[in-house]
Amino acid sequence: MTASLKLSWSDALSTGNRALDVQHKYLIDIINELAELIESGQSVQKIKTILNLLQYYTEWHFHREELCMDRFQCPVADLNKTAHQQFIETFLGFRREYAASGGDQDLALRMYKQLTDWLVNHIQRVDGQISPCMIAETANSG
Repeated sequence: MTASLKLSWSDALSTGNRALDVQHKYLIDIINELAELIESGQSVQKIKTILNLLQYYTEWHFHREELCMDRFQCPVADLNKTAHQQFIETFLGFRREYAASGGDQDLALRMYKQLTDWLVNHIQRVDGQISPCMIAETANSG
């Protein structure tokens, strides 16, 4: 893996919601830590530790994001919840497969790539739709 595969924050990932953007930046940091561990051939235990953090933080973030979308009555709120559920199932499947493999590096790399692709696409296509909802609520409350 090369450093160019790592994610970096850009305005294209901004949702317009400061709290969600901070959370997304931290998710990117965690995923980039996973990339560094894979790239440097770190121990299975270190990778499992970062996967634990990734699972915990992702579940926490998804809950916060879903509450936010519900609050702003975003039309994609249900789609967002379904996407989150599918991501968690996919992630847990990867974790089980990784544990059963004894720490297969190719599997870890595939997991990293799929997680990063999903995260970027999800933020841009779904999470980004919160901004118009926030603007509409502000206009309606004023």
